[in-house]
Amino acid sequence: MRKFSIAVIAGTLLLSACSMTGGLKSKDVIKGAIEAHLKGNPHLSMQNFNTVVEDVKFKDDTADALVKFVSKADATSSVEVRYQLKLEGREWKVTSSQPVGSQGMGGHGGSMGSMPPGHPAVPQGQAAPEASH
Repeated sequence: MRKFSIAVIAGTLLLSACSMTGGLKSKDVIKGAIEAHLKGNPHLSMQNFNTVVEDVKFKDDTADALVKFVSKADATSSVEVRYQLKLEGREWKVTSSQPVGSQGMGGHGGSMGSMPPGHPAVPQGQAAPEASH
């Protein structure tokens, strides 16, 4: 009976550990980590954009995410940024980012050239989600 109780406890702990790790590997968790990273920029108006995590690839304690920021004022205006993240403890942290492309960005002509490196382009008059690293 005692061996059975120990086996049940060990199995429960193992399943719990697996579910905790699995819970860290989701689009929602990555989206939260990226939004937390972006909130650190006081010049950013995230309320002007919808954040859509289009794809995430996990490998061990790293993740590669493709994120689209869509303007709430003009749904045809968007920018994609690729983020690299690292799991530190139980939190994902952005380690680097790179703009991938933009669409319908008004005065910027869809070009990333007028923005500093790591800044997605946005329609005139709106602050960009900063992808600094």
